[in-house]
Amino acid sequence: MPGGTAEIHYDTEPLMTGCHEGSIGTTLRKPGADFRSCGVIPGLAIYNDTAGTHTVVVSATETEVTTSITWNPGDEFSIYKTGTKDSFISLINVDLRFGQKVTRQAELTELGLKPEDTDIDETERNVFGPGQPEKIR
Repeated sequence: MPGGTAEIHYDTEPLMTGCHEGSIGTTLRKPGADFRSCGVIPGLAIYNDTAGTHTVVVSATETEVTTSITWNPGDEFSIYKTGTKDSFISLINVDLRFGQKVTRQAELTELGLKPEDTDIDETERNVFGPGQPEKIR
C-alpha cells in the first residue's frame, strides 16, 4: 500500500461573508459585493448566520442573491464553495521527501516517495555505493 501524507480539503471556509443591506425578503442585497464575479452561482450553500437558517443560492447578480429563506436588514450571511457546508472538496497526496503533490496515492511508493526520488539503499542501512567506505567485518 502506498505511503505519503494526504491533504484533505473540506468546504469549511466561506467563499463570501457580509451583511444584508436590503429590505425584508428572499433576495439578499449587498451593494458592491460582486457576487457573480466572485463565483457565486446557483446551487451553492448560503447561511443566514443571524437567524441560523440555510439553503442554496437560486440565482445571483453582482449585487443580489435570490434564495428561498427570508432576509432581514442587518442579517449576517456566509456563502460556501459547494452546495453543502463542510463537504469534501479534494484529496491531494504529498511526497514525504520533497513535498511534491500527486493526485493518486498509487503514484507514491510504500515509503511515501515518488519512485524516481527513491534511493537504491532507501531501506537497507548497510548498502555502500561507489566512493563510500567499505563495510567493516
